[in-house]
Amino acid sequence: MCINKYCLSFLLICFTNIAVAQTAPQQSLPIIDVHLHATNEGSKNINSDLPSVLQHMKDYNVVLSVLSGANRTLARQWKESAPDKFIIGPTFPCTDGTYPRMYPCFKENSGWPEISWLEKQYKAGQMDVMGELLYVYYGIKPSHDHLDPYFNLAAKYSIPVGVHAADGPPPKKRMSGCCPNFNGEMGNPLLLKPVLEKYPNLRIWLMHGGEVKFHKQAIELMKTHPNVYADMSILNSIYPDKIHKKLLKDFIEAGLGDRIMFGSDNVPIGSMIKGLNSFKFLSDEERRNIFYDNAATFFRLSKQTIATHHGK
Repeated sequence: MCINKYCLSFLLICFTNIAVAQTAPQQSLPIIDVHLHATNEGSKNINSDLPSVLQHMKDYNVVLSVLSGANRTLARQWKESAPDKFIIGPTFPCTDGTYPRMYPCFKENSGWPEISWLEKQYKAGQMDVMGELLYVYYGIKPSHDHLDPYFNLAAKYSIPVGVHAADGPPPKKRMSGCCPNFNGEMGNPLLLKPVLEKYPNLRIWLMHGGEVKFHKQAIELMKTHPNVYADMSILNSIYPDKIHKKLLKDFIEAGLGDRIMFGSDNVPIGSMIKGLNSFKFLSDEERRNIFYDNAATFFRLSKQTIATHHGK
């Protein structure tokens, strides 16, 4: 999640000049965006409301987005408006019931969705994933007792879990009032080892792929746990292309090209597509894996859904 003023300023500079590109699709084959947030902020710098998100998905042939919501209703409303475009889940925990972008987050339970309610959502097919888990912002390890019931629930129903795997913005770059217990060290992917040892079949994807600080740790965890995937969100937009290129190449050379997924974190994706298509070290198959196939495998899409996404 990009929540700080630096990110917003950077995006404003970077994306002011690509408005035309947003109406000129560059991607004919389907894309799955595994990192999207349902908000109603109306930001001009990111795709933050349903109409702009749906238009952007149409422009770039994003056939499915994995959507997180910070309350009981917003993500569901988006899915009800476009049922074939989203799979949804809750984002939490939020300190004092306040999301890092400073709006209410499961306020009725101090920033945590109630387990009994959440189980009903999964049993009824109302929700499909869990995350983005924000324990970095909350200042606790993923193995903390407070999180265990949620991982247990995810394991019970075979629910994929997305976690914020990055050290996050420094204090001066966070929104005023955000996250008094923030601890970037909690974003180390290796801290997930006790969770994966307890729940060996749990499917986890590392949102932001460990970013720069925890890049090597992300690779180490993924090499020993085949059910752990990663997305490259923020690395593919906020960071310079050369950093995105290097870190992605590291994943590929580590033999992890079949577990890297495409994620936007609500940032316009035109430049991301251009970057991936320009990286000569990627084969066409590896690009297709990143844009679509890896996510289709991770989220266990049906053959019928995959065929529909490819116009068959």
